[in-house]
Amino acid sequence: MDENFMKMLQSLRDKLGPLSITSGARCEQHNKDSGGYPKSAHLQSMGADIRIYGPRALALVEHARRVGFSGIGIKQKGIHKHRFIHLDILPRQALWSY
Repeated sequence: MDENFMKMLQSLRDKLGPLSITSGARCEQHNKDSGGYPKSAHLQSMGADIRIYGPRALALVEHARRVGFSGIGIKQKGIHKHRFIHLDILPRQALWSY
């Protein structure tokens, strides 16, 4: 994983406590099998999906912006085990929902 990315994730952990990361670096085949974007940050070791919901999800998004994450994808529909927030540091500013 990208060293700067890992330092930023640690900053989130320091602020929010333990985080359940469900996906980090991916090979091309796993990215394709999981329906990932062909130019995914996961392929560049600069993206992670974090299982989180409720008030902690909002706190994560707020702190992620302050820390400097440039990409934030939010999936908060469905059952709790399928809710997550994607964070990355690709060179652009983006916010989206799934």
